[in-house]
Amino acid sequence: MLLVVIFATILPVWADADSNSDTNSDGDGVATGDSPTFQLPLEFLGTIGGDIELGLLVNTGNTEAHSVRIASQLVHELEYFRNRYELYGRVQRSKVPDPDTQHKDSVTTAKRYGITGQSNYKFLVGRQSLFGRGAYQYDMFGAFRVQSSLAVGYANRVYEMQTNYIDLETGPGFAHQRSNSGRVNTGLIWFLAFNMEQKIYKGSNFRQTFEGSVSLDGANSTFVSRSSITSQLFDKLSMRFSFTARHNSRPEGNLKTMDTETAASVVYTF
Repeated sequence: MLLVVIFATILPVWADADSNSDTNSDGDGVATGDSPTFQLPLEFLGTIGGDIELGLLVNTGNTEAHSVRIASQLVHELEYFRNRYELYGRVQRSKVPDPDTQHKDSVTTAKRYGITGQSNYKFLVGRQSLFGRGAYQYDMFGAFRVQSSLAVGYANRVYEMQTNYIDLETGPGFAHQRSNSGRVNTGLIWFLAFNMEQKIYKGSNFRQTFEGSVSLDGANSTFVSRSSITSQLFDKLSMRFSFTARHNSRPEGNLKTMDTETAASVVYTF
């Protein structure tokens, strides 16, 4: 991914001076409006925008537990490339009574983290692009302990107006999965994704993503849906309410096919 960024920075600038002088529209004549991005010192290095999300849950009394959740999304826009990076982590510790002594021991009851990186090469005309994507997730108590994938394919930003957009992506890939018992499955997949962000009103927006990794050899297929509403509190600080649903078509043993997570977090946007 770093090589892609480095390659992008040494590409010649082919856009003419007139298009560069219009800061209110992109190459397709679409208004960019109030896109909140950080301009790097050199113009050809592009712009960076994103957010950092932090959530904390503490239970006391009959149930004693604490949970920390952190997530971040970074988007790096260049003339020919759009790079996106996502990080996620959640850890929960709970005090569970020993059945013999009734003494409460602190144990880990949830541990999940993941990272995703994607680079889109933008064609000179229109909003179409080619993408390469890599993802890794570890889940101590999930349907699968480890899930990772690589995919390449075609993407199309079918709608864009200021900060609002809809992206569609699809292409072949390769996935590796390891269950809690140590069973390993590796095979070909077909990846598809839907990404949407829509401004609701000033200071608030709705984001919806859907990703699917369909196994081409009859093994486990994974589908992930994330919905969130972000509302600005003041300046760059916001509150986010999110719901995530993860479906595994063939979990091991008696494990459930669906895992969900509902969260409220504080978000810093840059």
